[in-house]
Amino acid sequence: MEIKICGLRRPEDARLAVRLGAQWIGVVRAPDSPRSATLEEARQVIAAAREVDPEVRPVLATGRRTRDEVASDAFALGVERVQPHGLSEAGIRTLTEAGLIVHRVVTVPESAARLPDFEPPETEDGPLVFDVGGGGSGRAFDWRILGERAPRRAFIAGGLRPENIGRLLPYRPWGVDISSGIESSPGVKDPERLKRFFDLVRPLAVS
Repeated sequence: MEIKICGLRRPEDARLAVRLGAQWIGVVRAPDSPRSATLEEARQVIAAAREVDPEVRPVLATGRRTRDEVASDAFALGVERVQPHGLSEAGIRTLTEAGLIVHRVVTVPESAARLPDFEPPETEDGPLVFDVGGGGSGRAFDWRILGERAPRRAFIAGGLRPENIGRLLPYRPWGVDISSGIESSPGVKDPERLKRFFDLVRPLAVS
């Protein structure tokens, strides 16, 4: 199972996340997010994660940013993967044409009785992200609508916490994306909650 720790703003949090087993780390650039990092903060987070594991995959999550701003930030950070919230299909296409790998977000309302229609990704290079919306909301959709097994090549995000991750894992998600559920304050990861999350995920993910 793929594990992504998102909303990172501190190098020490990135190092710990990767040491514990995160294959993906996320930095946020969104003017209305309390987890929005400056470019320098994002650079330090990515550099710290790569010190631990050069193969770690950083993702730039954005909101209320134009396609040009997303591309500019990605290139400035040396990041090839972007997760834009609220960008048009034309904007996403432009990012792809610029050589970036786009992680498309599928918004799943809390009240949804079934998963929205979606186009499965062609490869694992650009997985989908199923989220309630906005990123870092701390809210989850009803995981029972995932059916017997969650969609392939998709992260499940929104409302994940050490207290509830055990209820998601029976649906065998390809990946999980967690941010606010392991924090002491926005953008500041709680080491004990982070460790507890990994302690719970590792044995259940391989069962």
